[in-house]
Amino acid sequence: MQRRIDYLVPAVVLAIGLGGAAVSCGSDDDGGGSGGQSSGGAASGGAAGGGSGGTSAGGSSGAGGAASGGASGAGGASGGGGTGVGGAGTGGGGAGIPPDKQNLRVAFFGDTSSGTNFKNVLGVAMADKADFILGGGDYDYSYNPSAWLTAMNSVVGADYPIFGAVGNHDHTTWEPYATEYKSRMQKAGIAPDDPDFTDEKFSIVYRGIKIVFVGQNGKNTEFADYIKAQFATDDHIWRLCVWHKNQQAMQVGGKGNEMGWGVYENCRDAGAIILTAHEHSYHRTRTLTDMTNQVVDSTCSDPKKVCVGPGRTFAVVSGLGGNSVRDQERCLPSTFPYGCKQEWGFIYTSNQNATYGTVFIDFYVNGDPKQAKAYFKNVQNQIVDEFDITKD
Repeated sequence: MQRRIDYLVPAVVLAIGLGGAAVSCGSDDDGGGSGGQSSGGAASGGAAGGGSGGTSAGGSSGAGGAASGGASGAGGASGGGGTGVGGAGTGGGGAGIPPDKQNLRVAFFGDTSSGTNFKNVLGVAMADKADFILGGGDYDYSYNPSAWLTAMNSVVGADYPIFGAVGNHDHTTWEPYATEYKSRMQKAGIAPDDPDFTDEKFSIVYRGIKIVFVGQNGKNTEFADYIKAQFATDDHIWRLCVWHKNQQAMQVGGKGNEMGWGVYENCRDAGAIILTAHEHSYHRTRTLTDMTNQVVDSTCSDPKKVCVGPGRTFAVVSGLGGNSVRDQERCLPSTFPYGCKQEWGFIYTSNQNATYGTVFIDFYVNGDPKQAKAYFKNVQNQIVDEFDITKD
């Protein structure tokens, strides 16, 4: 049974310091159950490496995103493409175009609603000086895009670069979201590959990162083929795949097989990081060389250090954007190294006393365009997960 927790927090956005959490019950036609679990304390359990989670964050992992000096330019060439789904390899894994600055910080989260919790998560992103935000879908559960836009603008303003994929709760009202994202792309000087977002698939290059967005009906071959085509001739070091829904084995809650494996495998084949939401919790895999069978890369198995390149990547679920917090139903126990095939590097659900927050990825760190660092920070100003990313 999924447990739903709604945290009612003060409307303090940029100076976040929550003293507690009230329980709210409600319905969610996305599958959330009724009832609640009091939470709001320090995050606990499940820390990668076997320790207890919930480190209190005084200074975050590079919080503030100050760019450091150092060498610029492209990294060395990476190897050729892997095997992938549906035929030949999906490009060369990104051979050389780096991000346009060092310590480029990206925030990603989904499942937001349009209330105070969402605004506080946006506040975390702004306080940690994210250069841009990617949305994982399910923006407003009342099917009211204008309410979501008003809430967002109250924190980030009308010009801040934020772009996202469609969720199942946005599907019938996608046009206003698409119009808003296209407007922000235009303000940021971005030309998407296709200005018509009604097919729910589009790609952009922003700040030196290739980002491919696809919609919610991934079981057909349309989105998998689109991903493959987008990366086939791409030469950026860092690539991101963004969509909303999951396969059952790619989340630890109660979701089923809703995307198909083609999208996952073609992103893995291209060496692209996979960013999803839909399940209202945060968790990420270790480095995988086979998404369908959850095969951990024996040459890069450290849960605190993941590797990305042709034929291997990791997947993230970041669904703590403000709507509710759900429990861990799969891959128990709820402490590291977890269950199933021990493919999970970190899990943060109501079992681990999770609350809302966002994952950050800093690209081009330590003067190396092929190094990145990531962390998850909650609205209580706690960094509960940190890990390093190396691009082949």
